[in-house]
Amino acid sequence: MRTIAAIDIGSNSCRLKIARVVQHQLRTVHEDREVTRLGASVFETGLISPDAMANTIRALKRFQKAVQLHGVDRARAVATSAMRDSRNSRAFLAWVKDETGWEVEVISGLEEGRLIHRGVVSQEPGAAGRCVLIDVGGGSCEVTLSEQKRIKSMVSLPLGAVRLTQEFLRSDPPTREEVGRMKQFIARELRRAARKIDPTGVKLVIATSGTAAALADASTAMERSQTKTRSTAKATVAVANTATARNVRLLADKLTKLNNEARSGVDGIGTRRSEIIVAGAHVYAELLEHYQLPGF
Repeated sequence: MRTIAAIDIGSNSCRLKIARVVQHQLRTVHEDREVTRLGASVFETGLISPDAMANTIRALKRFQKAVQLHGVDRARAVATSAMRDSRNSRAFLAWVKDETGWEVEVISGLEEGRLIHRGVVSQEPGAAGRCVLIDVGGGSCEVTLSEQKRIKSMVSLPLGAVRLTQEFLRSDPPTREEVGRMKQFIARELRRAARKIDPTGVKLVIATSGTAAALADASTAMERSQTKTRSTAKATVAVANTATARNVRLLADKLTKLNNEARSGVDGIGTRRSEIIVAGAHVYAELLEHYQLPGF
């Protein structure tokens, strides 16, 4: 029985998944995740900070122990936006090699989008038709138009939640001017993307990121809270793991007005996600509205 491992060194967090191939299907046997904020200093100075390097190395060494424990036959480690942008990535990759023995691939935004697409269409039955995939990570955002499990068009945009937070949102809560400049930047990137991707008429949108999961949880909690104040017993509650475009916009506006401590107390957000959720929420809100998508 073949056992494989995937290591994702992202701009916000590092992830590990180990799975066994059972009757041509992947069966997950172990997962791990650590928020390391590898991209925080990169998007500010162009360099990975020593602290971010050390935090990431500690997480990767823990991942390596799990890989050895589960007798993994093959491991693939990839790094994304922060590593693409950093000027000292080679030194960090050498350190990873020394500590773990892994040769880390720094993949392009389009390769990142391709892997996301492959993972989604292999696991999500609804992705067999025409759909849009959106992944807002720490450093970049991949938007993919898929049809019959094939990529029709794709863009990778510099709209990651960590990147935008570092570049625009310096105050807590952010000022109106900071949010305004960020929204202008998001709108400009979406106009550029419109030349490459046109998801007009698409009904199914699949979002794949921690930011999307947090917004879906917060959206569901918001719907449940609203039903408690209604007099009718027939009020419906949103399905878990979904968020309408309207709710995403409401959440983006609400979270923008709160400081970090207050944001962390919002149902579904949590302490680590609260630091970057404002930027991530605005990216999703602007994307859904720009393409006139119903939600995700």
